[in-house]
Amino acid sequence: WGMAQAAVMLSRVARPVASAWHHASPRASWGRHCSMGEQPAEVGGSLTVIGFGSLLSERSARSTFPDLTGFQLARVRGCRRVFRHPAGIFFGRGIVPDTEGKLQCSSLSVEACEGSSVVVAVMQIPGLDFDALARREEEYELVATPFHALDGEGDEPIGEGLMCVPLAADEDFVKKWGPERYEVAYGQHGIKTIWGWGPESGILPCPIYLRHCVLAAEKAGPVAYASFLDDSYLVDRKTTIREYLKTRPDIMTALPPPSLMERYNG
Repeated sequence: WGMAQAAVMLSRVARPVASAWHHASPRASWGRHCSMGEQPAEVGGSLTVIGFGSLLSERSARSTFPDLTGFQLARVRGCRRVFRHPAGIFFGRGIVPDTEGKLQCSSLSVEACEGSSVVVAVMQIPGLDFDALARREEEYELVATPFHALDGEGDEPIGEGLMCVPLAADEDFVKKWGPERYEVAYGQHGIKTIWGWGPESGILPCPIYLRHCVLAAEKAGPVAYASFLDDSYLVDRKTTIREYLKTRPDIMTALPPPSLMERYNG
């Protein structure tokens, strides 16, 4: 598809099916929920972080956390990836296509899914505290999550790290950061809800960000790449990213703006 065809599709899809403060899907059931002021998932004074999208490649992870150590691939069981919520930063950086409804604005999250698993990147970040990470990942909740060896052998996890999961409700964003922050990140762009986009809403991945994630997964190796393509879904929870990219070859050929070329290139 080209952008014109995408615009036609977006003009036909449904709008969000929720009010501004709509409850999201059930809270993650595979980890331990943490609060501001805690310092969980520490190893030798470093915070252990789990990445499941653009952080899958060490190169991309280092562009965000230059001092990271212990980078490794692992697997988190009982969840899947879904492009299901808008990211305010995509509007701020000017990478949301100007199509009707501006629905190509979705970022990535994980949610509980029995029998599924995703390949992730695990890393230690020295000098990063929980509160700073929470501010960086403002639309998520940070959950201390067990991870297993990449080969899947053994029932026992090999460690625990902080992973971003959906907030239980949009109200939680306002409670944490205030209505002014919601207006700056979302409201001014016409976004009425963060986590209230249902399976029929038609929200789609931000193309520049999706390309970034696919390139990062590819650089992480064949196992991570296959997991990203086959264990990541559109908001309908039916269409895998592998299937979606077959209908949207333009995504992998569209380049970021020059100012973001280095950051959004896997």
